[in-house]
Amino acid sequence: MRRYLHTLWLLPVFWVALSVTSAKAEDLFIDDEFEPDAQTTAITLAWDSGQSVVGYNLYFGRASGTYLGFVTVTKTSAVVSVKGVRKVYFAVTAFNADGVESDFSDEVQWP
Repeated sequence: MRRYLHTLWLLPVFWVALSVTSAKAEDLFIDDEFEPDAQTTAITLAWDSGQSVVGYNLYFGRASGTYLGFVTVTKTSAVVSVKGVRKVYFAVTAFNADGVESDFSDEVQWP
């Protein structure tokens, strides 16, 4: 089953960034402890779906390949609010009804 999930197309296909000073996180809020008064930007991440997938884990972190946490979503997009302008890196995995998780997608970053 794991080999099957490896073949899923989980590459993020687009992402849109919109600056909003009072953005509210719909799926995830990433704070910046170094800039507590910084502007918040709402971004939308989207990716292709796969067969037999019941959900996705969206991983995030401040260093490439080092993820601090994740949020689980059931749709093929997530709205993320990011405070400040420090880089944030994202990758997605998919999982099936048995909880088997795929490999990470290609990584994307903001800004």
